[in-house]
Amino acid sequence: MGINLDHIIKSDSDPIIPPFYAIFNCVFFTLCFVGGLYFSKTTRIGGNNPQLTKDHPKVIMNRGISVIISCSISFIGVWFLIRLCGGFEDSTTVLTEIKTTWVLLGFSLPTSSYYLLNTLLIPLGLTMSLFAGPLLVKFLDKELPFQAAFSWQDDVFDYIGSLIGFRNLIFAPFTEEYVFRCCMVPLLALANFSHAQIVFLSPLVFGIAHVHHAWETYINRGRTAEAAKVAIVISGFQLTYTTLFGWYATFLFVRTGHIIPPFFAHMFCNMMGFPSIDISTYSEGIKKVVIVALFGGVITFVFSLFPATNPILYGDVEKSIYWYNTTNNQS
Repeated sequence: MGINLDHIIKSDSDPIIPPFYAIFNCVFFTLCFVGGLYFSKTTRIGGNNPQLTKDHPKVIMNRGISVIISCSISFIGVWFLIRLCGGFEDSTTVLTEIKTTWVLLGFSLPTSSYYLLNTLLIPLGLTMSLFAGPLLVKFLDKELPFQAAFSWQDDVFDYIGSLIGFRNLIFAPFTEEYVFRCCMVPLLALANFSHAQIVFLSPLVFGIAHVHHAWETYINRGRTAEAAKVAIVISGFQLTYTTLFGWYATFLFVRTGHIIPPFFAHMFCNMMGFPSIDISTYSEGIKKVVIVALFGGVITFVFSLFPATNPILYGDVEKSIYWYNTTNNQS
């Protein structure tokens, strides 16, 4: 392969990419991703298009195009920076360099059905444990798949088949994880940032990237002083929530080395929304069960976080590209 992948997880080796270059490109990728949403008048909320919202079909389609362009720029940026810094062997062909870059971005296929199933199911199950309370309430309300109040046609096929549903559950989670995890983590790892720095600092860029929603809220609420206050509160909440999720998604990517776990986690969280349940109509006994599920889910998540993401579950070596197996080497 065109690059020594073992280098990425060895903290005692010299960095391939200077740290400043890595940080600069992470910021650049973010500006491309968010800036593209407002570059064209056809994607810009307000201004000469007061009737447009982020859910307008024209806005969704044109923003989708800008995001695809941004994703392409990010891939080229990762490949070119590694090449510029001499990360590939001199004898490596461009095709091999591109294949290697895809591996770094988490697009390598698991080598067996066992690893594939683990990649698809274990991180998703871990994420679902955080929603044990809300999922129990949905079960009690018969809103889960195969229950009376659930419709595959209305709740799945029609929604995902709509522009809004496809954006919310497929396109946005995938492209955001692609840019903010797959394209940023390799650069930071090749710059010898530590696991903690990658997991806790890089998602700050992801959180800040969502602050632009404050402008949309301000526009949609009439550009008043009250609208500004609401926009600030909402954006502050979004910054906190997206940063917390970013920590988790980055952790999943670093531990497993695959795009699938953070993508599925993001998709599931978008489907569930921010955890919010109403148990006022239930009996006292049911309320207690739901509360136990809430806390039990969080406890399960905390104690399962490292075991469920052990790199040995996701590949035929005892490390992911970015993380040694903690039982044999550094954590």
